[in-house]
Amino acid sequence: MEVAGGGHSHAATLRDYLHVVRRRKWIILTAVVLVPAVAVAYSLHQQKLYQASSQVLLSSQNLANELTGTQATGVSLTPDRIAQTQADVARVPTIAQRVLARVGGTGLTAQQFLGASSVSTATNADILTFFVTNHDPTLARKLVDAYAREYTIYRRQLDTASIHRALLSVNRRIRQLARSGQKGSSLYASFVERQGTLATMAALQTANASVVQQADQVVRVQPKPTRNGILGLALGIALGVGLAFLWEALDTRVRNAQEISEKLGGLPLLARIPVPGKRLRAENKLVMLDEPSSVEAETFRMLRTNLDFVTLDRDVRTIMITSAVEQEGKSTTVANLAVALARAGQRVALVDLDLRKPYLDKFFDISGPGVTQVALGHVALEQALVAVAITNGESPRERTGNVRTVGANGHPNGNGANGAKQVRGLLEVLVSGPIPPDPGEFVGTQALGEILSELRERADIVLIDAPPVLHVGDAMTLSTKVDGIVVVTRMKVVSRNMLSELSRQLATVPTPVLGFVVTDAGEEQAYGEGYGYGYGYGYGYGRPYHQSEKAAQARTEV
Repeated sequence: MEVAGGGHSHAATLRDYLHVVRRRKWIILTAVVLVPAVAVAYSLHQQKLYQASSQVLLSSQNLANELTGTQATGVSLTPDRIAQTQADVARVPTIAQRVLARVGGTGLTAQQFLGASSVSTATNADILTFFVTNHDPTLARKLVDAYAREYTIYRRQLDTASIHRALLSVNRRIRQLARSGQKGSSLYASFVERQGTLATMAALQTANASVVQQADQVVRVQPKPTRNGILGLALGIALGVGLAFLWEALDTRVRNAQEISEKLGGLPLLARIPVPGKRLRAENKLVMLDEPSSVEAETFRMLRTNLDFVTLDRDVRTIMITSAVEQEGKSTTVANLAVALARAGQRVALVDLDLRKPYLDKFFDISGPGVTQVALGHVALEQALVAVAITNGESPRERTGNVRTVGANGHPNGNGANGAKQVRGLLEVLVSGPIPPDPGEFVGTQALGEILSELRERADIVLIDAPPVLHVGDAMTLSTKVDGIVVVTRMKVVSRNMLSELSRQLATVPTPVLGFVVTDAGEEQAYGEGYGYGYGYGYGYGRPYHQSEKAAQARTEV
């Protein structure tokens, strides 16, 4: 088995197989529980059947030939073949009819009896074992005993049939000679001698098959819930594992960051972002604003740091955040990243240019003019920008002009020393505004280019929330107006084919792609596997980190 990724593949290891088993454990557990349960339930609904057996000994001696000094020819004398031949002889309908006539009242036909019975040969022994299965244990025992007995009778008749025919012929000839008055002739004497020989041969042939063991016990062969349950468990394990790997082979969704990197041409992983909590999702909150000291917020600080590394020695001040398809978390990522950069003391401009499905206004609770109205000249850029001052407490939202700071209670503070909060950074948000009739044409206009240029001059970094690449061409058009691109990919949403097409699209743009971010990384490999970045889960961050930020701010002020 080989695992493909990008343009190359690697042989699967035991660890890969165990990951598949862990991911598809519910398929395996379902098969392990369901198949034995079905087997046991089916067994409990089966009719009870009982089986009895009898054994017949086959004789390998032919005393008639020894008496006459003759040798059998034309017949194989191989013991196993002789036994199998006799087993086949025992299956003729004539014997079945005789068995049913002897027992009587069974209600079975000859074919039904043969279907409910069998004859097997023993290994390295001249023994035939007769089996009969019936719902009545007493009847099964009677039938198998009659079966074995009728076979021996039928075998005796077959073995002595030619002798009896010869004896009848000799007797007829003797009677003819006696009626003609030739009793004293030598011919009559020879026929009398032959008559005695044939009678002796007939007597010796009676011992070629004999019953050596009658049915002394009856065993229940159906149902067997315990046995069927064990077999069902083994089958369930095999079936579950097989279905798990089949499902894995048919599932084209990517499962780890390394595969995403390979599909995107070796792009660096900037961060793994977990899914926001239920409360944050329900209230459209940002973890960097509402829970800035939490473990989840640390992943965005990590993204901020890694973004600083990849833009080192580069003049990258306008960055577009996009994805392959929708529902990959790009808007949440870019909004939290903007807050994280502002908390680091930078002046950040955040622009919502996803004019198909704008969402940033919900995160910051902004209603009012946006980028489309600025481009049309209906409002000035200064009036459309909403400033979010990042302080040690909570962050306010107000129109640009005079930026005020607020405390933890959300009320404005004065500029005095009583309870005032120091501004850590400033985030300016420009929402989309009314959606234009043709967003694809709007993002290519000169007016939008001028807006982005003005924002680039007034801010340290400009972050743009762009539409998905594979759905519309807006992101490709915007790529010519930015300095760098960051791709957001979501586990269990993006597929290998999507990543291949995304890589092909990004290869055509002149703007450098800085890296990618993985969201919904709950099933990803543990921290640091294959990369130098990870979640930071459980590492011990929390309030101590929040206090370290205070210490860093104090050192800056000194």
